[in-house]
Amino acid sequence: MKAEDRKALILEAAMAEYGRGGMHATSVEVIAERAGVSQPYIFRLFGTKTGLIAAAIEHHTTNLRRTFREAAEQRGPDTSPLEAMGTAYIALMTDDVNSLRCQLHTWAAASDPAIKEVAQRTYREIWEEIAELSGATADEVRDFMAHGMLLTVVASLDLTELYGDPLAVVKEF
Repeated sequence: MKAEDRKALILEAAMAEYGRGGMHATSVEVIAERAGVSQPYIFRLFGTKTGLIAAAIEHHTTNLRRTFREAAEQRGPDTSPLEAMGTAYIALMTDDVNSLRCQLHTWAAASDPAIKEVAQRTYREIWEEIAELSGATADEVRDFMAHGMLLTVVASLDLTELYGDPLAVVKEF
């Protein structure tokens, strides 16, 4: 396996474990086992557990931004960019709840200066990319992000019925 593929495998494992347990409950040993590598190898690549988690947050953000970009680019003529991105996010919610929980743990761990920096930067990158891809006003982007945050919380709690029909809300965009 190529080093880059192995690194991506480690980051996927780290995202899954971080999403399940948060910063303090995430075990580098479990991540190493899940990825089929040694702990020393992980520490050579990322330096510290915090470095690994920060890289996993970056990896998650890259995937999310790619999902939004592809949705906006591949949308139909009668679908707004925000609607396409919202629909893609709903699909992500259904397919990968640990990804959503990874986001929640990131915001909860933001008291750690290393996590705070990456959390702020990556959130800003997502916000700015949504604005750029959609051409939406600042108020429209804020509303889109607010709905996304609420969807993240209710999906991670398995309470999506509280939200109603998220696709109906997405159509408003």
